[in-house]
Amino acid sequence: MVLGVREALCLDFANTLFWRGSEAASESLHGIDDLLGWLEQTAELPRPIIARARAWAQRGAARSQTAFGEAIAVREAVYGIFAAIAAGEPVPAHDLAQLNRALAAAPSRRQLSQRDGGYGWQIDAADITGPALLAPVLWSAGELLLNAGQRRIRRCANHLCLWLFIDTSKSGTRRWCDMSSCGNRAKAARHYSKVRRPKPA
Repeated sequence: MVLGVREALCLDFANTLFWRGSEAASESLHGIDDLLGWLEQTAELPRPIIARARAWAQRGAARSQTAFGEAIAVREAVYGIFAAIAAGEPVPAHDLAQLNRALAAAPSRRQLSQRDGGYGWQIDAADITGPALLAPVLWSAGELLLNAGQRRIRRCANHLCLWLFIDTSKSGTRRWCDMSSCGNRAKAARHYSKVRRPKPA
C-alpha cells in the first residue's frame, strides 16, 4: 500500500481522547473497530487494507485486543511527548522509549510511489500487524519530533480540553485548539465573570 503522512496526524491521534483535563475524560476509541474506523477516516488507510484488518481482528480476539492496547499506549506516549514540548519541558524518557519500540516494529520506508496526485511511501502490507496499521501515525510522530524546534506545538489553553495542535497563525499566539469551541467558551466565561462582578459602592 502507498501511504501519505501528514505532519499533524500524530496529534490528531493523541486528540482521540477528549477533555483530558476534566475529571471524566471522554474516550472515542473503545476497541479495535473504533481504531480501524479512525485509521480509515483520518489516517486515510486504503479500504482494502481496512477490510483485511477487520477480518484479521475477527479471526483472533486476543491478538486484536493486544494490538488495540498497544495502539492506546502509543497514543498516550505521543501525547506525553508533545505535551511536554508544548510546555517547554523535557520529553519523558518512557514515552520516547514507547514510541521508539513501536517505530522499530513498523514497516520500513524504502520506496516512494505516486498517490492522489502526489507521492507516498510504498510499504509491504502482506502482514497485518498493529505497528503496520499505525505506521502513518508513527512516521508522523517521528517527523514532527525531528522538526519540533521549527514548529509551534501548542496545548489548548482550556484546562479541561488540553488538545494538542500546531500553531500556524501569523502571529504565533494561538491559544485554543478551536476558536469556535474552546475559544468561545473562554470568551463567554470572561464575559460572565465581568457581568457577575459586583459593582463598587
